[in-house]
Amino acid sequence: MSTIQVTDRLADEDIPEFKPELMIKLLATLDENQHPNLVLIISLEAKDNDTLMFAEFLKGKTKKNVERNPKCTAAFMSLGNDYWVVKGDFTHWSYEGPEYEYYNEKSLFKNNAYFGITRVGYIDIKQVIPKRKIKVQRPLIRLIKGYIKEGQDKTVKPKILPLLVEKIFRAPSNLKYIAFIDEDGYPLIVPTMHLLPTPTNQLVFTAAEFQEDLSHLKEGMFVTAFAMNIEELLMYQIKGKYQGTQAYQESKLNIIAIEEIYCLMPPRAGDRIV
Repeated sequence: MSTIQVTDRLADEDIPEFKPELMIKLLATLDENQHPNLVLIISLEAKDNDTLMFAEFLKGKTKKNVERNPKCTAAFMSLGNDYWVVKGDFTHWSYEGPEYEYYNEKSLFKNNAYFGITRVGYIDIKQVIPKRKIKVQRPLIRLIKGYIKEGQDKTVKPKILPLLVEKIFRAPSNLKYIAFIDEDGYPLIVPTMHLLPTPTNQLVFTAAEFQEDLSHLKEGMFVTAFAMNIEELLMYQIKGKYQGTQAYQESKLNIIAIEEIYCLMPPRAGDRIV
């Protein structure tokens, strides 16, 4: 990323920034088809300047993915909309030690039927994209709504998006991100808060302030979109192929064709629903 001053380790001041449980922590991995998978991992933290760590408390695809392909990427967003991206290689699991005890003492993991920690995973940091600010620009949301309302895509297709999933992806107050494979082979996570679904099985979004990140997204690439209602902890993941841009009112809108839909909440976390 030419204009972003990336580093190969975390700054000292970043380490405590990743500790709060009340922040968004995402982990993107690569599945058996080399497609990105994007999930919420609330236990993600920085162990030190060179290492991320997380507690495994849900059995799912993430565990299999990092064991098969160690390349992964974490994203952190604070309550103040500060945003970091950290790429790295998963190295190993630990069933004991100070980090294991540290997580077991956290109130989040005590006496919880779903969140019983089994082990701690470690990620060797390879690249840090430093703190940036996420800004939600309401005019861009109105622009996308106008595009959808005018029905730029006239193709008649059976609607495959379940109503609840559509609601989560449509609400402008919900958090939305996409992930795709970057030029270095690692997943890249990009905030797309303006993203909206269409009645024709597409997702539409704008580059907004992350244009340089999205310049790496090429037509035909497989993309994962994640949406979350933070108040109710409702989360879904949509996967599909990037179809390039569509001109609309002197702007360019980015289009993803929906192919697969997944639930990300227990007890059905990771289940494909479409």
